[in-house]
This record gives sequence, structure tokens and C-alpha cells, in this order.
Amino acid sequence: MERILRGQGEWQQAIAEGIARAPRPIPVDPRLAPRDRSSDDESVGIPRFDRATFPPARQAATLLLLYPGTDGELAIPLTVRQAALRRHAGEISLPGGAVDAADASLESAALREAWEEIGVPPASVQVLGALDDVWIPVSNYELRPFVAATPQRPELVPHAGEVAAILELPLRVLTADLALSEELIEGRGWRLRAGVYRFGEHRIWGATARVLAMFSAVLRTIE
Repeated sequence: MERILRGQGEWQQAIAEGIARAPRPIPVDPRLAPRDRSSDDESVGIPRFDRATFPPARQAATLLLLYPGTDGELAIPLTVRQAALRRHAGEISLPGGAVDAADASLESAALREAWEEIGVPPASVQVLGALDDVWIPVSNYELRPFVAATPQRPELVPHAGEVAAILELPLRVLTADLALSEELIEGRGWRLRAGVYRFGEHRIWGATARVLAMFSAVLRTIE
């Protein structure tokens, strides 16, 4: 895996092959599923979303883009969402969003979103494969994560209306033995306990953390 982290050799092909042969569903740490902690009593039952009670989920797509960072090691661009957004304000996300009627496919939607949110031209991107879909109950989206690569670091341009900042997460962060921790996450009227990745002062959780964890699991199968 070290050669992958350093972006050496045919790393794009190795990752594509790793995704293609990954067991499905791709195993991830069970701590990544947020649990309700609105009560301090740990004995209180944990409510679960029953998908059967939801209407059909709307399709969405996201792009996990890999490229050699400033130090030569592979990095992944993440967005810090604007604080004024109606949903997921201030959270850390991969570029992505709902599939539009004009999108030819889920893959096209992921590439369009990356172009709109961080300025990466679709023609510069090589899609290496897709991970498992992630259902997001709070918005009832079915999210398809695509893994892609560019041979050089792209010029990243944040979309002012949606993106407050762009973070470049070193791929190595996901492979550390203690990369994933469990934290209490609080919002207006709710408390959750969930697995998170920490990158400096930033906390990555929810669907984004689950996608990153799936990709980390794939990486660990590549020799």
C-alpha cells in the first residue's frame, strides 16, 4: 500500500483493480453509523430509521478524487460547506449532490458536482470505479460514491455559494491504526455518537466518513 500512498507506479490501475475485486458490501467499522444520544442514559434504546417507511430515495453522487499533493503523496479534496446552507451547514463533505434530469448517469452527476463545487474539469478526471451506495436518512438520498484520479494536482476553485473552504486530506490519514475515533456530536435539538476522522481542527463524520472508510478498506486489500 505504501507505493499507492506515495502515488508511485501504476497506482491508478492498482486502485481500479482493488475496487473491482472488493467484497460487497465493503466492510466498514460499525461505529460509523450515528446513534441517537438525546438521552444521557446509555440504557435507552437506540432508534433506527426504518427505510421501508420512507418514500423512494432520491439519487445522488459524490466524487472521491485522488491526485499527488504538494508533497507528492496522494490527497483527497474535501469541502467545508458554507455555514448559511439549509442542510449540513459547516460540515465536511466530498464534492457531490443530487442527480439532475440533465445528467446522463450517476457518474456524470459526480463529475458535474466536482466541476461546480471545486472547479475540477470532468475531462481531466479518470473514474476508477464505484463504492457501495450510502443511504442518508435525514435527506433520504441514495448516494453513489465514485473514486477517480488525476495525474497532477488540479487547480481547486471553491464555489462561493456552497463551499467555504477546500481541505486537501492526505490519503495516509485514512490508513493510520487510530484514524477513526468515536465522538459525541451535537446540533440544535439533537445529540449523536458516531465514528469520526480528525484532520487538524476538522471533524469528518456521517456519509462522508463512511465513504472514506469504504475506500480505506479497499486500500488495505492492495499489496
